[in-house]
Order: sequence, then C-alpha cells, then structure tokens
Amino acid sequence: MGTWRLLGCVVVLAAVVALVAPVRAETVDRAAPYPRPVFAADRTGDPSVARTASGRVLVATGPLVRRARWEPGRGWRWTRPALRRLPRWARAGEVWAADIARVGRRWVLYFAAPVRGLGEGRRCIGVATAPTAYAAFRPVDRRPLVCHAGARTPRAADTVPGTRGLPRRGVIDPSLFVDRGGRRHLLYKTDGIPSSIRLLPLGRSGLAPAPGAVSTELFRYDGVTENPVVLRRGDTYHLLTSEEDWSRCSYRTMVRTSTTLTDWSAARPVPLLTRRSTRGLCGPGGADVLVEGGRTLMFFHGWVRRRTTVPPRPPFWLGHRGPAAHRALYAARLAFPDGRPAIARFLGR
Repeated sequence: MGTWRLLGCVVVLAAVVALVAPVRAETVDRAAPYPRPVFAADRTGDPSVARTASGRVLVATGPLVRRARWEPGRGWRWTRPALRRLPRWARAGEVWAADIARVGRRWVLYFAAPVRGLGEGRRCIGVATAPTAYAAFRPVDRRPLVCHAGARTPRAADTVPGTRGLPRRGVIDPSLFVDRGGRRHLLYKTDGIPSSIRLLPLGRSGLAPAPGAVSTELFRYDGVTENPVVLRRGDTYHLLTSEEDWSRCSYRTMVRTSTTLTDWSAARPVPLLTRRSTRGLCGPGGADVLVEGGRTLMFFHGWVRRRTTVPPRPPFWLGHRGPAAHRALYAARLAFPDGRPAIARFLGR
C-alpha cells in the first residue's frame, strides 16, 4: 500500500482507513501453477474458521487471538482481537492456535496461553466465552482447562495423565469435536519431541471435562505432530494433523482414518497437503474443516513472501534462511472419492 502525503483532516482519514482496511499483497504471480491465498493481508497462522449468521469468522495465532470476518461479496477483513485479556493464570505472550465454535447459545474459544513453571514459552490450554462470535471473549480465570501439573498455575481440570516417555513442556493446539448425540470432545497436542495427540471428553457446556473424564492418548509420533482436527462422515472418522517444522516448506498436512474415535492404532497417516501436491506451496499446514451447505471446506495456512502472494522456495527457514515471509490463508473444497479426504479444488483462483 503506497504512502500519500496529504494535508489536514485527509491525513487523519487516511490513517483511520489504513487501520481498518485489508492490506493487499503487491505482487501476484498469476501464471503460477500453485493456488493463491483467499486472505493474504497479514499473519493467519493456525486458522480456525466457523460459520456465523452472516458469514464466517476466523481466529489465528497472535496477541489476544487475531480475528477476522467474512461476508458474501466483501471478503475477509480484520476485526478486533477475540480475547478481552489473558486469564489470570497466564503470563504475557502470544496466544497460539485458538479454536472457535458455537456451543449451545454462546460462543466458546479454546486457546493456548504462556505460563510459568514449564520452561520458556510453554503453554497451557484455556477457555473463554462470549455471547456472539465478534464480542470480546471473557477467559475462565479459576484454572486452565488442560495443563501439566508442574505449571505454576492453579491445578488444571485435566493434568495430562499417562505421558511416560513424553516431555512435560506444555499443551497446545486445542480443537473441539462434536460427535453423535452432541457429545463434545477436546483434542490437543503435548508439546516437545516425541509429541502426542490426546482426546478429552467434555461436559455439555464445553468448559470442563465430562464428569469423571480424563484425557487419553490417541497416538504419539517420534517427530512433531500437531493441530489435530477430526471430521466425521457417516461411520468414519478422519483425523487431520500437521507434521514436522512449522517454519519450513516441508511442513505438511496428514490424514488418518478410523471407524472409532478412540482407537487409531491401525490408522496409517497419508499426505493430504504437501509442497509437491499443492504444486509449490510452502508449509501447507494448520488445517481446519468447515461443513457448510453440503460442502466440506478446508482452510489452512502457508508461507508467502512479504508483500506478495508468492511462496518462498526451499531452503526457506523462517528467521534463519530465505526471504521475510508470513503465513497466509488458503482454502480448498474436499471430496471423498475412496472414503478418504482428497482435494477437489482450491478456492484461491
């Protein structure tokens, strides 16, 4: 966006417009074979997208949870952050990989906030509520929803039991899944290597575990596995995860399939989004799914060079090698030709 030297009230008006209007990428490679973002204005890492009465809402990693809205004919535009403030048990820092959903008559936000006691930058999972998707979400201050027992916080509702052989470096990437009969579950990831994906049954409010429930491990991985999202079609469950280093082009989205929500022992991970399968996207991960009007949509992030929609090429490594970049929002429609998710088409063109 260019800089204009104007006088008087015009300068003030331009400044206000710059704060609320989407920032457009300056360079678009229209002849490129890879998909283009649906929203490239700024950082949209770890997106969660939900349907609202007038369109869609997006939350993403950032201070107090970055938030945007989409309405037909208007596209995506940023609005104020989702969280009113951090919960009292958290320390200052960015909030990672939030998940937004409507639960009953209110909206619920799950998020991973920094805490003391587990090491620098480690996080616990909290929850917040609001009457609408665009109101300020009020966090639950009494205690975290999920956290390792060693954190300097009030004892969490779920203290991640049975993690022998795993580092106690915090928990991140919460994701709500609603099964048949309205049964609610929270998926999350234990941080560090090896890493694991866990499942916690929730009560009807979505704010606490179901009576007597504790989380269980679905599977663990020798490297990095994260951002769990479950999609059910008929009697089949599909678990999407991101694998490897989020700051490189090799970051990818995998899918596992099972006939039960709690047993993934026989599920073989299959690539869904990679740099090769997307014809050049860098680090396609953080996928979320949205079933809307009979269509299954998937939203995910990928790296683009600053002020462009052009993905960096390997050997890109954020902060170490390659150009300045940020994560933009991509979208695709899913099909299920053999009972497994596959890309029907990308929505960025």
